[in-house]
Amino acid sequence: MWKILFLIVIVFSAWSCSESKEDELESSDLVIKTGTVCGWCSKNDTLTISGKTYRYVNFIQCSTTNPSVKESGVLEAAETELLLNALDFQEFKKIDLNSCNVCFDGCDDWITIKNGTETHSIRFSRNDPKLQSTKSFVDQLNTIKAKYTAGN
Repeated sequence: MWKILFLIVIVFSAWSCSESKEDELESSDLVIKTGTVCGWCSKNDTLTISGKTYRYVNFIQCSTTNPSVKESGVLEAAETELLLNALDFQEFKKIDLNSCNVCFDGCDDWITIKNGTETHSIRFSRNDPKLQSTKSFVDQLNTIKAKYTAGN
């Protein structure tokens, strides 16, 4: 009897410790935010991804209280899988970018990732060479965001 109980405990312990990267990143502790902000109030939007859900908000004409577009829902499983597989949070944390194109009436893209207690943000110009190490992640994130920005 004790042998069976001991075997069950070992199997359960081994099973509970075998988390994949995807399972770890899909937790509610992972929040990915991205957006674009442009001078002259021509664009100010934010896409927030938490788990498998998203929320997109677009503010135009300098309004930060009345969004012109606001939608939320659940991402397709394939989108979520591609995004999480492309994310290497340790590599992302190594990127040190804080551009200010918006200071000169240009546009800045930004990404903030919160993973558990760690948070890292970057602010950049499209196609900045410093993004090369996380290019697949940034491209996948932009692909998802483009679904909601089309026509806005």
